[in-house]
Amino acid sequence: LQVRHRQSGQIMVLKMNKLTSNRGNMLREVQLMNRLSHPNILRFMGVCVHQGQLHALTEYINGGNLEQLLDSPVPLSWSMRVKLALDIAHGLRYLHSKGIFHRDLTSKNCLVRCEASGYTAVVGDFGLAEKIPTYSEGSEKEPLAVVGSPYWMAPEVLRGEIYNEKADVFAYGIILCETIARVPADPDYLPRTEDFGLDITTFRTMVGIDCPAAFLQLAFHCCRNPSCPQMEPTSRPSFLEITQCLESILQHQLGAEGVARRSASHTEQSPLRELGTEHLQPDQRLSRSQSDMFPSKSPTLLWPLEPCSGARSKETSPRVNPFSQREDLKGGKIKLFDTPSKSVISLTFDLPPPAPLQLSSPVTPEPAVE
Repeated sequence: LQVRHRQSGQIMVLKMNKLTSNRGNMLREVQLMNRLSHPNILRFMGVCVHQGQLHALTEYINGGNLEQLLDSPVPLSWSMRVKLALDIAHGLRYLHSKGIFHRDLTSKNCLVRCEASGYTAVVGDFGLAEKIPTYSEGSEKEPLAVVGSPYWMAPEVLRGEIYNEKADVFAYGIILCETIARVPADPDYLPRTEDFGLDITTFRTMVGIDCPAAFLQLAFHCCRNPSCPQMEPTSRPSFLEITQCLESILQHQLGAEGVARRSASHTEQSPLRELGTEHLQPDQRLSRSQSDMFPSKSPTLLWPLEPCSGARSKETSPRVNPFSQREDLKGGKIKLFDTPSKSVISLTFDLPPPAPLQLSSPVTPEPAVE
């Protein structure tokens, strides 16, 4: 719910908790957000209590979420897609550095700030966040609860096995695939294998030849078929490695797109333009994603691109929806919750909490903004 502070006029978002059973998750989210401060993490503004229920106030992000942006007709260059992916990776790198992992990282929970300079992604919704588990040698390992949004959940989570922050990396890989192909995570659109991994062979057919190869490769490395050799969760990259890889890809892609634009501008010069016909309408193609126009080479690949030998092809096997095979997942269209542990609520951080917002005056609901 969008609200406005009566005294300052500042627009914020009121995240209302209407379920008594979800009170613990809301408390967990508030406790955690109050201790986080990063440009790619949703900013916590305060809390309010109404009829015994705790509600959170966060900053207002004007561009909706990433899933909505990808589903819109807005052109997105490859450099912008890489930049959005880098924003999310920076947020998760920060979160993991504080000993916390998200457990519900989805394109719905990645918000998009729209500014004159472009888009910035911000990670939100920490209601299922948990302390990264540490298991000592020889001790009994008890898995964490099976929680999250099934389409983005790592295979080891869905199987009820031991999992850790590498589950966030798998979810991030699914987001990369959504961003690359501009399709939803629903397996009716984003092809999956029977063991909940990415169907690499089929997904390749959905990707244009102009996609930066290293960008596609990174997505595969995060969430490929878990039955492939050497693709255990421990082999997924860290967000430190991911940010370093994306920074290299972005730098190269910006350079390639700049060269392509200059080349297009040069070839489209005409005598009329040289005579100063400013009244002519600009070429509308140049307002579109440059990835729709100019294929480009990519940086040196960091991981092998070959899919595992067991990967299915679209021609030999029908597309499967592994989430429909399990009754508890309800086709993957539900969200799984748990009871928060005391460990994440009692966490302390080295950095100070953000400056508190004075809420001496009440906030007033704003009309919904489409």
